[in-house]
Amino acid sequence: MRFINKWSYSCAKGLASVLEESHQKKAEYYFGFQVAIGSIVKTTLLVAVSTILGVLIPTLIVSISFALLRKVAGGYHMDTYGKCLLVSIGFFVAAALIAKHTYLYWSITWLVILITLTFTIGLYILKKYAPKDTPNRLITDPEEKNRFKKLSIVYICVWLIVVTVLTVLGMKMYTLVLCFGVLQEIFAITPTGHKFFDIIKYGLAPHR
Repeated sequence: MRFINKWSYSCAKGLASVLEESHQKKAEYYFGFQVAIGSIVKTTLLVAVSTILGVLIPTLIVSISFALLRKVAGGYHMDTYGKCLLVSIGFFVAAALIAKHTYLYWSITWLVILITLTFTIGLYILKKYAPKDTPNRLITDPEEKNRFKKLSIVYICVWLIVVTVLTVLGMKMYTLVLCFGVLQEIFAITPTGHKFFDIIKYGLAPHR
């Protein structure tokens, strides 16, 4: 989004000027401000949209479960922040709405099946593809790759414990949103997921 780039550039330029830093440092500040301002905008819009639709808590849980795994597993990135914002909010809110309006129809048996499929497929995909490089984090060191892969597997194992407890306690909606969050991230690191998001990315590109 252009205004994020403009604000980031202005902040970076001002900070570099005050600190009398080099052009290289200004570029680093620019990237840092982009991340910070972008995160604030994304969070604000996510909270606003989900609140209007009455799914604030489910949406936050979906996004957090997605983001935590993404930190260690990587995944697909859109080429502009605006596209990333639109797609991520759309998918998170859609998942929350589905969970909220369908959880009463999910039997324990079907939840167990969903959890089992999510865990087994997720474990396989994480072992095979994680960590997936992103434009902002290229992982070339074999030891670092192995560390992130292990962290991804630890995450999915902890996730399994959490959703199992929630299911036993009858908190079906929260089980669903945690499943949806992990499934979205797992899909985002697969070749099929990359092809799917490429279609969306080019579909959202401005036509000339």
